[in-house]
Amino acid sequence: MLLATSAVAGTKRLAIVYGHNGGDGPRGALRYAEADAARVAKVFVEAGRIEPANVKLLQGRPLSELFAALEWAKTEAKADKQTLLFVYLSSHATAEAGLLPGAEQVRWKELKRKISATGAKARVTIIDACQSSGVIETAAKEAPAFTIEAEDLLTVQGDAFITSSASTEPSLEAGQLRGSVFTQHLLAGLRGAADVTQDGQISLDEAYRFAYERTAAGESGQHPGLAVRLSGYGDIVVTRIRDEGPGVVVPPGIERLVIRDPSTRDVILSAVRPSAQKLLVPSGTWLVELEREGKRKEGRLEVPARGFGLVDEDQLTARAPTAGFIRLDGNRPCPEIAVKLPLPLLTELKRQLEPSLRQLCTEREVSGATLGKDEQVIVLTLEVDSKLVTLKRSIAEQKLLADDLAALKQH
Repeated sequence: MLLATSAVAGTKRLAIVYGHNGGDGPRGALRYAEADAARVAKVFVEAGRIEPANVKLLQGRPLSELFAALEWAKTEAKADKQTLLFVYLSSHATAEAGLLPGAEQVRWKELKRKISATGAKARVTIIDACQSSGVIETAAKEAPAFTIEAEDLLTVQGDAFITSSASTEPSLEAGQLRGSVFTQHLLAGLRGAADVTQDGQISLDEAYRFAYERTAAGESGQHPGLAVRLSGYGDIVVTRIRDEGPGVVVPPGIERLVIRDPSTRDVILSAVRPSAQKLLVPSGTWLVELEREGKRKEGRLEVPARGFGLVDEDQLTARAPTAGFIRLDGNRPCPEIAVKLPLPLLTELKRQLEPSLRQLCTEREVSGATLGKDEQVIVLTLEVDSKLVTLKRSIAEQKLLADDLAALKQH
């Protein structure tokens, strides 16, 4: 077996992070590719020891800017032969066509060529997109399931490709998590949940195994892929758990931990069956949700500027469990508004509200929309992210229901 030591100490670490929500024709817009890209870039800076100036975050930008970023990496790699390059890509894709951000296209073989042409000594490419293992077929040998054979252990020179789904599978987004299923597992692993060895270092091997097992075992039906063409000695360390934090210590044996921003409800961390108890989380006051044995609790969490906060189960309040997944391929359901009574007033209002409902569906998971009338009050009920919402307006104010729907995008 090769030595499991860090082979990247003292290297220049670069990251290119690209997310594109855009669709084209039958491919509807994605919800979270660009937000996921921002989360990945944040982890590279906070835990990956990459200087902010060495992270190129591209959200909704044309392919020309991605290619320009790869040229930037090429220039940096020429100046330092010990360069490690991370590339994260999230957009529409198919096995045959390659990456499909908006109306643009780059085939897998061409994408691989451009990444290899950077000349970075080691290149780690992570692709979260439908049928993304199509790149593996043009890149290197696909690892069987998640097992890495001895001769394929990740080392320090060449290419590694991690993909979110097999070449025949879609990738999924989770409405509850406001992000990709695969990327959420990967991020949790990089923040410490994948630290099986408990040494404070998350290797590429550990990160991939964690993301594979949690993704494949969940409801998404995805099977992430790995292909490597590397040589040398040692394993690539992607992130480290700093002794000074900031972070949290979680109880052993929990099924899931979700930490959210209380003002935006955005997910900071979602860890399923974390392998370690110390996880890196930014300092602040957050919402925490914890699941154990099918039961969910939630409450507030204080993370200090230095050190680690404690998730105390006894201080959390019991809540009902929630779930929900949305496909990345654009076939995202948006409910038709059901009218309880065949009144012209309600029929016309339904027509007026449908554009606002469709806009809400681009940001939130929506189901079960029903429009009715209770004496002089118009009532619209719907489920948003699996929570029942009731909107009421008088007949005179019925048009304001469209504004009420728009406001739900922010909550």
